[in-house]
Formats: sequence, C-alpha cells, structure tokens
Amino acid sequence: MSDQAPLVEAKEIGKDFPSPQGGILHVLKKVNIALYPNEIVAIIGPSGCGKSTLLRILAGLIPQTTGEVLYQGQELHGLLPDMCMVFQSFALYPWMTVKQNIEIVLKAARVSVEEMEKKVTEAIALIGLVGFEEAYPREISGGMKQRVGIARALVRNPKMLFMDEPFSELDAFTAETLRSEVTKIWANKDVNPSTILLVSHDIHEVVFMADRIIVLGMNSTSVRGIIENKIPRPRDYRSADFLKLVEQVHDTYGHIEAPSAEPKPAREKAGRPLLSVTPDTILGLLEYLNRHGGSQDIFKIGPETHQHFDKISSVLQAAQLLDFIDIVHRSVNTTEKGKGFLTANREDQHQYWKEQLLTLPIFAKICDALKNAPEHSLKRSDLIGILKEEFPHQDPALQWIILIHWGHYGHVFTYHRVGKYVTLNNHSANK
Repeated sequence: MSDQAPLVEAKEIGKDFPSPQGGILHVLKKVNIALYPNEIVAIIGPSGCGKSTLLRILAGLIPQTTGEVLYQGQELHGLLPDMCMVFQSFALYPWMTVKQNIEIVLKAARVSVEEMEKKVTEAIALIGLVGFEEAYPREISGGMKQRVGIARALVRNPKMLFMDEPFSELDAFTAETLRSEVTKIWANKDVNPSTILLVSHDIHEVVFMADRIIVLGMNSTSVRGIIENKIPRPRDYRSADFLKLVEQVHDTYGHIEAPSAEPKPAREKAGRPLLSVTPDTILGLLEYLNRHGGSQDIFKIGPETHQHFDKISSVLQAAQLLDFIDIVHRSVNTTEKGKGFLTANREDQHQYWKEQLLTLPIFAKICDALKNAPEHSLKRSDLIGILKEEFPHQDPALQWIILIHWGHYGHVFTYHRVGKYVTLNNHSANK
C-alpha cells in the first residue's frame, strides 16, 4: 500500500435496491477501500456480487445508499474528476471512424482543433492504432475495437482509468496482449493514468495486472479479503510465485462460494434467480464429478473442462440450487439426489428434475397459480408479471426462457407458442 494520501476512498459504502414488494436487495454492505497514486487495483468476485456497482459508485455514476466516497479527502458529489472509463462492451459509434470515435470526447470537452489533432495522434500511436484511423468499427476486430475504447479513455490524459471487465469479450491471446500493453502504458510515469481500477472475473488477469486484489463476497456483499501482490513486473504466468498467488486468490474465492456443507433449506431459495444453465450441462457436471469419485476441487473444474470460472460458477450455482451438489469451501460434492439424477434412465431423470424444481419457490408459486386458474392455464404476460415480482432485479425475458426450459424438461407445464399461454400438465396438477 502506498504511503501517499489516497486519491479515492470508499467509507462504509452500502448499496440497496428496493423491490416492488417493499423489500430491500442488499448489493453492497460496509465496503471500505482506497485507491492510491501509482497502483493498479483489481476487484474480483462471483457474478452478481456487486463488482460493477462498486466501480460505478466510485466513479460517481450512481449514488451509494450509505457511507461516503471521498476524492482527495473531500466528499464526492457527481462524477469523479480526472477519471475515464473503459467498458466491457466496446460502446463505439458505428457511423464514426476510429479517429472520430476518439475525437468525440475531446469535442465534448471543447478542445481546440489543433490540440485535438495532437492528442488523438498521440493516443492512436500509444495504443497501436496507426493505419486504422479511417476504419469503421464494422471493419475491425474485437481487439481493435477495445483498443479504440482504451485510446478514447486515454486521450483525456486521466489521472485514473476505471475498467469494467474490458477484456472479457476478447479471445485469450488478444486479451493477454492488451493486458500487457495497458500495464506498460501505466508503468510509463511520463504519462497518465497514475491509477487503474479494474473489475474482472479472471483470477489470472488480476494476478498479472494488479498490485492489490480486492475480493468481494456473494452472500455478505462485502469485502472478504484484500491481497497484496508483490510479484515483480514483468510477471510470468508460469512462474512459481505467480501460480502460488493464483492459488491464494482461489482459496479466498473458494471460501466465498460455499461456507456450509448443509443443503440449503427451501426458504433460503426464495429470491434466488434461475440460472441460464441447461439440464444437460448439469448432467455433464455430475458426469465429470463421477469420474473423480463424486468430488472435486472447485478451482480444478474450470481448467480441466476448459471453461471460464464464471461459467463454471453458474453451473455450480444451478446444480446447488436444485440440491444435486453440495459445496464445502473448495470441494464440490455430488449429493444423493445428484447421484440419482445422474444414474437414472432418461424418463426417470425428468422425474428427478421435476421433484427438485418443485422445491423452488418460483415453481411452487407458478404451479399453485396454474392449479387455481381456469383450465389450469395462464397467459405468458401473467407469468412474466410473477417473474418480475419474484426477481425484480433480473431480466424477466431471460428468466422466462429458463423457466419454460426447466419446466418443460421436468414435464411440469407446457408452453403453447401460438397462443402464448402455459398449461399445467395433468400429473403436475395432481401433485
């Protein structure tokens, strides 16, 4: 940690979102972090833990519910000065050339034509866009588009650069190249940015780039650990020190994912959204675990199956929601229900799935609504309304797709696409 005064501080930051029913969704709780000059800080944590929300609060894009944000010791009101942001999506204007996409932020700042030409030329050279000035976004690759986004941020010469999963949509090689280039730009003390704040879900990425790694938890919505990274630069992904720190971050991350071996009671499932994971994907996870004796280290699954940790995390959360697995710290274990689901014949697998679906409050609620509806039928719009009430901070269209897919696999109900209504299957109505 720097011995200098912090540029930005978050003190006891909390963020709540109200639900339509009058309840409160706690996204962040008593978060305390500080950003110092001449450092790269990374925020990492499970999907939905509030990483991007915290980034936006620090940037002044959204207000916190409790606590305060300080900029150079003074309470922040409005946007954070001396800061520019790079987003996950490239956010380029498709009708503008590369050069015009970079110029637009200087025009908004009313920079003179001469100064603008100088700054844009420097930014294009700095980020490796020479020769692509007149190209349109549709004519360049994803990596080049993100270079434009980075150049557009750097052209303002900001003291701080905030990056929200900037490399997640790129292939591995391009992402690795851009990480190195951004780190080299930051290391050049003759130019800004002095401080970079990076939100990421990639553990190797944060170990490569960051001086400090802030790990957020899912259930407590607070900081679960701050890890100092003292590995000298340039860093080698294959070095013993690098892999040791990756393991340390894994351990901190792992304690977040599952603090208990006990199956979650049904009441704890209320408000937990459905995950975009197919039954066959969960069967694939169970088959993988079966090949390892029914248990595996949570952080070995991704590398061995060539999947990103966020993707694995979604599959694990879905399987755990349905009580097909338990997770104890870093150990993923198949439950008896999971073993039964895996070894059953195809028709019995549908029955296992249905039984577990009906332990989920949203399915129980919808089945009750269908039982009490005329002809056990409800319109799609009625069910969308139920989903909005149950999951006010989720995309109802996506929750609808998952609901229908999961319900169809479990033979719980049938969706009639032409009439856009759902009917309860006879055997479900008699449950």
